[in-house]
Amino acid sequence: MKQLCYLLVPLGAALIIFGIRGIIANVKVKLLYEQPYIEESGSFTVTEPGNYGIWLNGKQYSKSPYGEFGLQLSIKETGEMIPLSRPLMRTTVSGIGTARMELYTFYADAGNYTLTRTGDASLGDRLLSNVGKVVSRKPVDYARFSFRVYPNRSIAFGFAYGFCITLGFMLINFGLLLPHYL
Repeated sequence: MKQLCYLLVPLGAALIIFGIRGIIANVKVKLLYEQPYIEESGSFTVTEPGNYGIWLNGKQYSKSPYGEFGLQLSIKETGEMIPLSRPLMRTTVSGIGTARMELYTFYADAGNYTLTRTGDASLGDRLLSNVGKVVSRKPVDYARFSFRVYPNRSIAFGFAYGFCITLGFMLINFGLLLPHYL
């Protein structure tokens, strides 16, 4: 029976490796399109149908233009508007000098699309931006910000891979400690 407990160690190590690889694959996505904030509109091509996210990217720890704009996405050839959905929990990614925040998600078939910045910010975004205006009176440096389009990855997979890593560590601990108590 004690020897069977030692089998938990390689099983836990395999779960940890699986979880780490999954998290890396989930986070590492290829940039589809980038549009500087100072440009009002731009076009990009989607080659594979699927879910995509529009992110606001800019300098970390600086005042952002969040709450000053709205976005519209349309099919370039027909002008048909694509509905944009606000994520339930906004994902943010921080790097060494930059940070990005997911603003909208959308489904797109293969084709050409136009992303347009408008002045119609939602009420919630305007209220949150007013908090930033109270904290910092500096003007926004619009040249440091851009909109990026990435393939959308579900945050649920990140939680599942994190659970695999935790379970893997628990199995290794049980596999090493349990035989001593049997």
